[in-house]
Amino acid sequence: MAARKPTIGDVAEIRTPRGLAYVQYTHNDKDMGTLVRVLPGLYDSLPNLEALVSQPELYFVFYALEYAIRKRQTEVVCNLPVPESARAEPLMRHASGRTREGKVTGWRIVPALCPLTVDFLIRTPVLRELTEEQRRLPLHLLRSHPVMVKELARGWTPERAESLEDQDRAESRARRANQRFPPATGEATSHYLYFPTLAAAESAGEHLRDRGYRVEVCQGADRENWLALARRARPKTGEEMDRLRNEMESLADQYRGDYDGWEIAAEALGSVISDRIN
Repeated sequence: MAARKPTIGDVAEIRTPRGLAYVQYTHNDKDMGTLVRVLPGLYDSLPNLEALVSQPELYFVFYALEYAIRKRQTEVVCNLPVPESARAEPLMRHASGRTREGKVTGWRIVPALCPLTVDFLIRTPVLRELTEEQRRLPLHLLRSHPVMVKELARGWTPERAESLEDQDRAESRARRANQRFPPATGEATSHYLYFPTLAAAESAGEHLRDRGYRVEVCQGADRENWLALARRARPKTGEEMDRLRNEMESLADQYRGDYDGWEIAAEALGSVISDRIN
């Protein structure tokens, strides 16, 4: 039987290595999809959901809920009214650009459901420094189920986002220290996707080759996972790079893998950054 589509008010149970987490579907966006409120706590067994839903959320985030339900990665356990305090469209912070190392260079404060068109972004001021209140605003991003599980398990919150990203970048550099493939001339961007099996890496590689990438599949440096290294000419704009990252994360999720980031050739970096709207 096909899984039903989620509806506003649905509460989904997400299994993490540290316990059961719960999110409630509150809004839908035609571009980003399902917006959920992440409810506090991790649990060994089913809690009192009515009491839990009545509590303030930890934060809002876009989550690929419908896909996760269809793939039986999560399940809806009940439907409860969204509290009055969570019915308004929340404000979110949206990264306006990143350095070569991946650090955010500025933020825009945007309504969660507002289409992020070029005209809108140009009109919205970029903040180089955030107040404590602004640092608590949720981030405007879409999470696949594996990423959601990871972040719930390690207690991610908007206030900790930057420090956890720094930690992730350090781990990624260590992971690739002995397995680095600098982008070749004319192929200014390299993408690293890791998978638990050779078959998964090859399937993802075929998908990427169909899209014009040159792909090499080899065993990962950890001798446990398989790397699909995808190369193609650099994107024309920073916004295109952001969309490309989302696509890579979705592809990795499809084959139960992990997108470990990208590298860009130095000669192409300046033009990508200059094309970002700052």
